Amino acid sequence: MRRGFSMIEILVALVIMVVVSSSVLMVFQYQSRNAGTQRAVSEMNLMAKGTSEEFTRTLRMAGGMLPPGNGGLRVWGAGAERVTVVLNRNGTVDTTREASFFVYGTLGVGPQTFTHPLILPVRSVTGFTDKGYVLTTVRTPPKTFPVGTKPPPSRDTMIALPILGLFKSVSVAGIPTGAVIVADGAHFASVWKWTESVRTDINTFVYGIDSVRYRLMGDTLMRRVNRNDSAPYALGVDSLRLQYQHPNGNWYDSLWGAAPAAQVEKVRISVKVRTRRKDYTLAKTNPVSKGYHYQVIVNEVALRNVETLVNQ
Repeated sequence: MRRGFSMIEILVALVIMVVVSSSVLMVFQYQSRNAGTQRAVSEMNLMAKGTSEEFTRTLRMAGGMLPPGNGGLRVWGAGAERVTVVLNRNGTVDTTREASFFVYGTLGVGPQTFTHPLILPVRSVTGFTDKGYVLTTVRTPPKTFPVGTKPPPSRDTMIALPILGLFKSVSVAGIPTGAVIVADGAHFASVWKWTESVRTDINTFVYGIDSVRYRLMGDTLMRRVNRNDSAPYALGVDSLRLQYQHPNGNWYDSLWGAAPAAQVEKVRISVKVRTRRKDYTLAKTNPVSKGYHYQVIVNEVALRNVETLVNQ
């Protein structure tokens, strides 16, 4: 007759099974936790690299594809770290096919109505953005001239204007059908309060111009392109520091005012990014870290258009 297991044998088997199961569970938990940590570290490294490359690419082109003396950097040396880069991102350059037309008041263009528009007839609107800007040369009369004076040739001014509308083919204000940029002429309307007070001649260069602003808010790097709303670009940014090398060779947190004023040759970007989730094992072994892994990337960017880098 076959005898069964004794109570002691069963208890011993259960104890062994519990020990083995616990060990397996601990190994699984460790591997799972370690995999989560590695995933967080990988995300952090990608975020740090992407942020550094974005700054490098944009800063290097500050003032790019624009006439000398236009575009560049606007920096702030105190408070939250921030910088605005002005450049021609798409390299868009066109010329007017007809003289421009400025309206003091409202004007309908296609299905839209604009207030104080400057109509720029161009050859193509490709490359321009409806939330961006145009840079062109306009002729305006002196402020002391009487109402109705047409702008004399001697009053040429290069100015950046917000784009209100882009039309691939439209006929407006007696201008032959074709591509048209509608620019915001509110600045002109505040000084010269009559129609045709401002004029851009035929075959005048028209540049696309873009503004990219970066600002650190808490641990989030915000980016605003042209007149669009600010949007998060990078998360987990522990710190961001920008320094500027003046032609005298020294580095400053802001643009230096001494001659040559407001010019820089290089920008140093220091980005420190941390993981988004805590590593509690790291917090125990290294309390200073507060449980976060960190990645620091430092780049120095040589600017291509030194002569354009003014604090404007």
